[in-house]
Amino acid sequence: MLHLRDAMDFFETRYGKFVFGDKAGSVSANLGPKAKGGMEHHPFWHVASPSMGDRLVHHHEAAHGWYGNGVRIQCWEDFVLSEGTTDYLTARAVGATEGEAAEAKLWESRRKDLEKLVARRDTVVLPDATCNAIEMSTHPLASPLPYLKGSLFLHELEKQVGTAALDGALARFYQLHVGKAARMQQLLDFVKAETGHDPEPLARAWLRGLGVPGARPLTSGQTP
Repeated sequence: MLHLRDAMDFFETRYGKFVFGDKAGSVSANLGPKAKGGMEHHPFWHVASPSMGDRLVHHHEAAHGWYGNGVRIQCWEDFVLSEGTTDYLTARAVGATEGEAAEAKLWESRRKDLEKLVARRDTVVLPDATCNAIEMSTHPLASPLPYLKGSLFLHELEKQVGTAALDGALARFYQLHVGKAARMQQLLDFVKAETGHDPEPLARAWLRGLGVPGARPLTSGQTP
């Protein structure tokens, strides 16, 4: 649980008050011999026993107190609003608790992971023309893709609008919608209204398109 308390302090200071009580933390859960990751049962989220030593899992599940549980998704098609945003907050917590170099290393690792993943399978991570029309148990959205594409989208958006501006928009959106359900498009529209910057071009590339924006194509003989 390295840096977990400091990560929670960062989330509260930057985005708003944690609304699930005065006590919170990770609980080791026997989710099966091959289980990894966790489940955001706030205020005591469950972490698979083999993942208890992974600080990123603890940060990610804690961050769901702001997006995923704090602000819920209205439709399964908006899964990226929960998981992509939470993975972005996880990386920001790493920067706040371990320094800029650690965060930069994490972003580099995520991009490489995404390039490897899309070489095997890919999907649009914001298929929001419908609402709850997909079956998550079989849909390719139930994968690391919305985590990786969603967080990298927000990372690129941060570069365009500035860290303070994006933090302010995420904080105000959270404070307006905490305890309610929302759609990813609402967040995109809110960012535009708050910052004056239109995130739709980035969203088309990262969330509504295939591939990895800016990735170099593989040459003959290369493997991802």
